[in-house]
Amino acid sequence: MDWSKILGITCGIAFFAGSVSAATLPTAKEVQAKMGMGFNIGNSMEVPNNPTLWGNPFPTQALLDSVKAAGFNTVRIPCAWDSHTSGGKVTETWLDSVKTVVDYAMRAGLYTILNIHHEGEGGWFQSNIGTSVDNTIDNKMKTYWTQIANKFKNYNERLLFAGANEPGPNVNTWTSQHVSTLMHYYQTFIDAVRATGGNNETRTLIIQGLNTDIDKSVASAPVSTFPKDKVEGRLMFEVHYYDPYQYTLMTSQQDWGASEPIQPQYYYGDYTKASEPKHNAGYNAWAGSVDSKLGSIVHPQEQFAKMKTNYVDKGYPVIVGEFGANVRTPELSGSDLNLHKQGRVQWHKDVVSAAKQYGLTPILWDMGNESNTGYDNMAYIRRQSSPVGKVLEVDVINAMRGVYGLGNYVNNGVTHVEDFINGGSETQSSSSVAVSSSSEVSQPSSSSTTALPTVLAGGPKNLRREGNTLYASGDIMLFDVNGNLVRSTNNMSAEQAQMRLDGLRQGNYIAKCKNSVLQVQVR
Repeated sequence: MDWSKILGITCGIAFFAGSVSAATLPTAKEVQAKMGMGFNIGNSMEVPNNPTLWGNPFPTQALLDSVKAAGFNTVRIPCAWDSHTSGGKVTETWLDSVKTVVDYAMRAGLYTILNIHHEGEGGWFQSNIGTSVDNTIDNKMKTYWTQIANKFKNYNERLLFAGANEPGPNVNTWTSQHVSTLMHYYQTFIDAVRATGGNNETRTLIIQGLNTDIDKSVASAPVSTFPKDKVEGRLMFEVHYYDPYQYTLMTSQQDWGASEPIQPQYYYGDYTKASEPKHNAGYNAWAGSVDSKLGSIVHPQEQFAKMKTNYVDKGYPVIVGEFGANVRTPELSGSDLNLHKQGRVQWHKDVVSAAKQYGLTPILWDMGNESNTGYDNMAYIRRQSSPVGKVLEVDVINAMRGVYGLGNYVNNGVTHVEDFINGGSETQSSSSVAVSSSSEVSQPSSSSTTALPTVLAGGPKNLRREGNTLYASGDIMLFDVNGNLVRSTNNMSAEQAQMRLDGLRQGNYIAKCKNSVLQVQVR
């Protein structure tokens, strides 16, 4: 059975792969004009083996609705693939799991970026960009992207594919050979997607800069090195922005060869601390003074201007696929923490303002971790506790919204759009459904089981869930997200098969019966 053709029945609306004809989708420039600002569901689907292992629950429709309601028009879904393979191919159950999250985002009306993310899987791609092409890596790129593209070949232009995350060689210096190798892999990505046909023939695809670093990309990866696409105007370029590093990410003192240790920086912009210059953003330990550009909007303006000149103006729209800054709660408290937080609001506003000024799409990095005692604590919208979807960083979100003229945050709910599997540009239709705010949705108790929305394909709804039991008109097979068979029924003589869910470990499962698929979440 070709499970890749299961496109879904949601809210009583059926979509059939065979009934959809390919259309010419809008150009990358036309797509980007509607993407606004974006949000990452980080530390989730890219976690190796199980998306909940790093503390975040499996994404829900409520979460994606909250992202949209907060003013974001784009969501980036970092995703693991290599750890979800069997026999060299991605398991269909993992593809079904990813499809569930993509559908949540598309239904919420979000432009949705799906990538291959690599850090937690041994860096099989991005840590192995050598001076020559590795056939094993190249074959993986072709195989994985062929599978991914086939799964989503009839989704409309709001779904974008990004070939990688932060690709880089195991050396500090990029040579022309490293660049050539990377571009070869991108060519494989582009060719694999285009070959699947359907809407993938003209879908917008995204390639990443060298380490997604602005200066390295400008210096060594001009558009003349880019892979070729058989259709014009359907490629975007991606960089990330965490400048200055000492302010956004550094968590401990470092020795970088200056006459004094390099200190983490806590204070930014109009909210610096005169008595602690070494902790102000932009302090240069070699010069013994503060570089005012690094502590203001001037630096992102200069960096993003380079992207406009070198890529945007040459026909390649640019996304800032990640940006964000840690909260310094492990070190600071009282008035110092308040001063830091005020500067941090300004930093976010400066980055978004500069991105918009130069025509870039800024996408906020969210990790879900709300810790006040540890780092990696960029959590702007609540995921790990109740109420899921609550905006945690209201001041930051309001500052970003202001750049886009959205006014202060008020959660007025979202309008669901169900017709995202079609050809051509999407318009609101009778299948759009207004839904209430998700910011007051509570997590179910740990002893309960909760079904994710049903995802079925053509024919009767012959697989359903009632309470703690699955019912189907034929045998039921239950898989974990890695494709391992967990349970099955064997009572073909009965009119209706039943499967109890008692005793299952917490996690996400895929139930299948004939040509029907059901996502099941056990908590």
